[in-house]
Amino acid sequence: MSTPSKAEWLAHWRRHLDDHELRMSYPEAYRQGCLAISKDMVDAEVIDQAQKFDLDELANAAYWHAVETLIDCEPEFISSAFYDLVPRGGGPRLGELSGRTYYPEGSANWAAQVIDEKGSRRLVFRINSDVWPMDGLTVTTADGSLYDLVISGQRINGREYANIEDPDAYRTLADQALIALENHDFETYRRARPLLLAAAFRKCSACLDQFVMREDCAVCDGRGFVARDGARSTV
Repeated sequence: MSTPSKAEWLAHWRRHLDDHELRMSYPEAYRQGCLAISKDMVDAEVIDQAQKFDLDELANAAYWHAVETLIDCEPEFISSAFYDLVPRGGGPRLGELSGRTYYPEGSANWAAQVIDEKGSRRLVFRINSDVWPMDGLTVTTADGSLYDLVISGQRINGREYANIEDPDAYRTLADQALIALENHDFETYRRARPLLLAAAFRKCSACLDQFVMREDCAVCDGRGFVARDGARSTV
């Protein structure tokens, strides 16, 4: 088996750097992948530490650009999260999702799994072969009824975290995340970002949580954030 040339190594690294879907869907995994490849290149004596530094700087810049873009986006389905499946018009929940596994209300036995295929996402049942299409955090049942997935928590690095529903806790987390973002503190921001995505709040779209604007903001009453649609909170 031939040893890859420097050009082949760099092409491999570039393909990972240019993976826009991975960068926007899983920014942390994207960054770690780029850094792992550059380390492998050093270990293979293809590049030196100075060249690795330059490659890693490009990967870091791409990561921070991605997460800054994602701040104001509504979160998509998170496969490590826990969701309640609730009627669009209100009412008791139909069941819950634990990751990609669906449990009907009152049952300890799983009934369906979330399947991704050819750009679509579906809830596929194991007994009757029913298929419920998913669009973002909306599920359409077999009779056409709309249900929303309301996040209740998530599993991060093997630990389960409850959804942040307290406004003071959210304010503290948001401030810490902003400082980490401004200082490019990866470890702090890596831990804060999934918790912000799963929180019952989002940045106010009127004042954008900017200090000079939020004091007089009638939309968020000066908080800088509002409750997400369908979320449970004490705001």
